[in-house]
Amino acid sequence: MSDEREIRDRIKQMIVRRLELKIAPAEITDDGPLFNEGLGLDSVEALELVVGIEDEFGVTLEDASNVREKFFSVETLGQYVQELLGAGVVAAS
Repeated sequence: MSDEREIRDRIKQMIVRRLELKIAPAEITDDGPLFNEGLGLDSVEALELVVGIEDEFGVTLEDASNVREKFFSVETLGQYVQELLGAGVVAAS
């Protein structure tokens, strides 16, 4: 499951589903900001994204460093998820 495109597509689908956005996943660009001038997500929605990523990919997001960079866009978030999957940082069952 290391295909970068698949990871980004799953992230977009999860964002729309979990945040109940009234847009299609394809409308979210890979490199557009998720917060502020981009999709306009806020801190509450950021927490929802963390839970969504953990549920969707079975990983645990514990590293709080560079959070703004990691959650900047679908592309940066996808790279982070791929790193976690590659490192075997999966959530305990």
